[in-house]
Amino acid sequence: MKGSIVLGCASNDTYILGLTVAICSALENLSRLSNGPVVYVLDGGVEKRNWKRLIESVRRVRADCVLHRLHPDMGVFAGLPRDWGASVMAYARLALPAMVSEPRIVYLDSDVVVQGDLSVLWDIDLEGAVMAAGRDLTAKDLRSANLPIRELGLCESAPCLNSGVLLMDLQKWREADISGEALRYLRQWPEHASNWDQSALNVVLYGKWRLLDAGWNTPAWLADQGVNGCSLDARVLHFVGPNKPWIYGYHTNPSAMVFYEWTDRTAWKGWRPSGFRQACKWAKYHAWKLRSLLGGAGASGTGDR
Repeated sequence: MKGSIVLGCASNDTYILGLTVAICSALENLSRLSNGPVVYVLDGGVEKRNWKRLIESVRRVRADCVLHRLHPDMGVFAGLPRDWGASVMAYARLALPAMVSEPRIVYLDSDVVVQGDLSVLWDIDLEGAVMAAGRDLTAKDLRSANLPIRELGLCESAPCLNSGVLLMDLQKWREADISGEALRYLRQWPEHASNWDQSALNVVLYGKWRLLDAGWNTPAWLADQGVNGCSLDARVLHFVGPNKPWIYGYHTNPSAMVFYEWTDRTAWKGWRPSGFRQACKWAKYHAWKLRSLLGGAGASGTGDR
């Protein structure tokens, strides 16, 4: 594909370190140097000082990178099931196609480390598909993804996609109104949205996506164990689930060590989680859960992802 490589990410302030590592590791590994890469960030509440740190970190890697800061209307996702951190940020990527006019984009979750050349992913022929994605190695197939299989006539053995790394044809996405279809699914089937946007995308993109090699989206916890062919040198390590490397207690795993090697090449050099900081975060999360159960003020807030 000609032209600049375009990346997309989404983050709130809780995920800012992960966002920085994801972007910087991706830029560092790009072999295509003729055109400056373009990065779009869907900002769900990044503090000013942390945004400056992100800019500083990106400039260290690729001074020619064009960084765009977008502010999606997260109110569109109000009332949808929330993720482990009580946030609706998991749905932010659904706002991306309407806010970006690029023909295609590589979307990365803000909990990945890129170790392969995304130029290779960028150049993949989608062969008419709306997007390409890796297989979810936890659910593996739709049978295990808590979807309304029988009601919607889905094949149980069809592969389950993971939405953490996507090569998206944004024009086809807009033409098919994939985001609108996903929102309609989420409101109609909230009991079948245990993986939030990913649940919806597995339904509305059924038969319309191309499967990527597993190396483009390797669960970090499987790489730690060296099972299912997963290794720490995968093209993309993905910290799926609630156990992130910046959470105290998980920061010493082998994959977390890879994450912190990249952290120390950013403006967050030397940062590590502490037990006290983690206790404060958990207290904040449980306070939000209590307010939600009681129907108190703040229950509809964005929360922390």
